[in-house]
Amino acid sequence: MTRLLFNSFPGFLILALTVPMLATPIIVLIAEQQAITVYYFVAEGCEHCARVEDYISRIKASYPDVVFKRFEISNNDTSIELFVALAEGFNITEESREVPAVFIGDKCLIGEEEVTKNLEKLMLEYSRDLEYRDKAGEIIRAFIEQHPPIVPLPSLVSVIISAFIDSLNPCAFATIVLLITYSLQAGSSRRMLATCGAFIGGVMLSYMSAGVGLLYVISIASFRSILRYIVGSAAILFSVLEFKEFLYYGKGFSLEQPGVLGRILGKYSGTMSISAGFLIGMAVSMVELPCTGGIYITILYLLSKIGLTLEVFLLLLLYNLIFILPLVAILLIVYFGRSVVEIDAWRIEKRRYMRLLAGVLLLTVGIAIIAGLI
Repeated sequence: MTRLLFNSFPGFLILALTVPMLATPIIVLIAEQQAITVYYFVAEGCEHCARVEDYISRIKASYPDVVFKRFEISNNDTSIELFVALAEGFNITEESREVPAVFIGDKCLIGEEEVTKNLEKLMLEYSRDLEYRDKAGEIIRAFIEQHPPIVPLPSLVSVIISAFIDSLNPCAFATIVLLITYSLQAGSSRRMLATCGAFIGGVMLSYMSAGVGLLYVISIASFRSILRYIVGSAAILFSVLEFKEFLYYGKGFSLEQPGVLGRILGKYSGTMSISAGFLIGMAVSMVELPCTGGIYITILYLLSKIGLTLEVFLLLLLYNLIFILPLVAILLIVYFGRSVVEIDAWRIEKRRYMRLLAGVLLLTVGIAIIAGLI
């Protein structure tokens, strides 16, 4: 059966299953690439700093491969401490520690004149240097490790509520109902329980793996200053789609499950082995991620502020367990005698309100992220 499965839709299954596995080496490759980075420190009300900022703004467009990171020290104690740490690391005397200051590679430029005369020359030199060393970046990373920002974990209640709303997803419900229906038509209820249980296990593992991978990618992103706007805007966009589904379900661009899933399940579920059910669960979860991923991605963004700690991993595990809980409930309800037709009728009746609930949550979280409230 498994061999037949791969021969019949290899592109669909292989692509869906290999994306999470290929993500790891790609992530490592991204992490290893080291862009030339300019760290510059300025202060509010400093005329020299203002002119240096104007100069940097003018040259940025000519160096798209160079990363510029700005630090304002007037009202930020952390930036002041970081500036002192860099000054000590570069052996700058206390008398010479002033802004504007620029750190690039293993060089430091102090004062407007030195920055405007030498910055571009250093960037060109480092762009040709195959052994470029980001000394300033090393000092900053060490400083952050010693002074980690205090970011509270999302509350257990907020994670549970988000996971519960995400779990009430018509796409996932429709898929498990289809699989149960076809499995019952082709075999016993015990076989249905085993096959569908393996399917749910595949969904769980795939979502958990995707969550860990996305969490890592978000946490190392070099554009974190604008990331909250990207994630917040994406959450609001998903909320608009959810509201559209509430008002005009299935019309136009829809978050409903792709029709190809029903055809695949109808064709193969009758003779599907437990291992094939597990693989189908992994594949289907990747195809359905655009349908179910809006809330998940916003939660991952919040968790990425802390990093992949044990507490974050456990919260992610809890989220995914809650996500599959309704699928397990539907499976057990049917196994113990309720009609799958009744379950599907309930799903169809309530699916618009599931979309509305998800839309309200996504809109609220999206606005809060953009506003910097969370």
